[in-house]
Amino acid sequence: GPLGSSKTNNLIVVSIDPMEYIYKPLTHALKKYLPQVEIVSNLPEFDNGGCEKEMKVFHYGDYEQLDMDKLMELPNNYFTNSYIYRKALIRKHFLSHTIQTYTAKNPESILKKAYLESFTIDLDYAEFLDDALDENWELRQELENESQDKWWIVKPSMSDKGQGIRVFKTIEDLQAIFDSFDDEDSEAEESGNDDDADDVNGEFMDNNKVNISQLRHFIIQEYLTNPLLLASMDNRKFHIRCYVVCRGDLQVFVYDRMLALFAAKPFVPLDPYAYSVTDLKDLECHLTNTCLQSKKKDKDSSVLEFDSIEEIPNERKSNIKEQIHSITNDVFLAAVNVNRLNFQPLPNAFETYGVDFLIDSNYEVKLLEINAFPDFKQTGKDLKNLIDELFDDTVKYCVTPIFNENRNKTDDETDPNFVKVIDYTSNGW
Repeated sequence: GPLGSSKTNNLIVVSIDPMEYIYKPLTHALKKYLPQVEIVSNLPEFDNGGCEKEMKVFHYGDYEQLDMDKLMELPNNYFTNSYIYRKALIRKHFLSHTIQTYTAKNPESILKKAYLESFTIDLDYAEFLDDALDENWELRQELENESQDKWWIVKPSMSDKGQGIRVFKTIEDLQAIFDSFDDEDSEAEESGNDDDADDVNGEFMDNNKVNISQLRHFIIQEYLTNPLLLASMDNRKFHIRCYVVCRGDLQVFVYDRMLALFAAKPFVPLDPYAYSVTDLKDLECHLTNTCLQSKKKDKDSSVLEFDSIEEIPNERKSNIKEQIHSITNDVFLAAVNVNRLNFQPLPNAFETYGVDFLIDSNYEVKLLEINAFPDFKQTGKDLKNLIDELFDDTVKYCVTPIFNENRNKTDDETDPNFVKVIDYTSNGW
């Protein structure tokens, strides 16, 4: 029979697992705003000819489930929840290069102070660290400068969920870190099991392991030694998770209901005589990734809605959000202007990113990283309404215009929690 449904010639495909955390918020919003469009779970065969040329299909799925050929070939028929090329933002070493190039041309940008000093390094095996530093002499100079009391954090560029992150101070420390990665690889090969837990912190340690020979690209960034600490939260370090939605090519919205994600343990200032770069128990108070927290009671107390933190005055919260809006504006403009090869927003797609920020003791905001297909379930059960509202806004502003004849109708409506920070083009859908 004909594609689509008896209601319309259009179709919504939701190919994610119905058991996923976001399935109900997504489908509820789709039924609310687009009751006339049928929702199915599999993408049908269709092309851009004959009776199907007016058909519109919106496909929400994991990146691997989307038909990227149709996304490029059928801009008027096939719409998705992801762009194809966005490495300029979601790969840490690409992001660093994007920001450095943009701020060199735009020294007045807020990114100049909102992105901590960073270097990239390529390394296949720990024994080649000295050669890698010779190729990055600026980094070597920084690490050898004993007059600067700086600490550094090393992150694999293409890992997520906090894997492989370490904090260090000297070249000797960095060598010990990479040596420990090699040791972990060897132990895993000998045991034939990558999931051994050897003490009460075993799960944290397992979650934090990396295979250096499979990663290669690392970013080394100045470590923020003065994070904002809250007495009401036992002085635990935290970061802000902000959801940013990009539409077409290019509008950018910041969702102002943000999360605060706390480390499992109270913050301990770094001391070169007491801190061990290879003992992961010393690292737990410095990492705010809740996916590394093995105990349920730690996770339950580690995620709050940012606005609910009474210890931070409302005026400060507003200023923090204003900084986040400005940083988001500049980083997406940077990607679209100086690294267009690796960030190509498409008119028939949108995408939601999880953007992480740190706040220092002076209430200055620092950009950490940008994540595609963020882990929404870390929001937890108690804050599910935050995700419900996010998907309601996303469908309203990014999906509904696909099927409505009056495509810009929702542009005249505003939601105080869904703030447009970029309107790069007036074409839209």
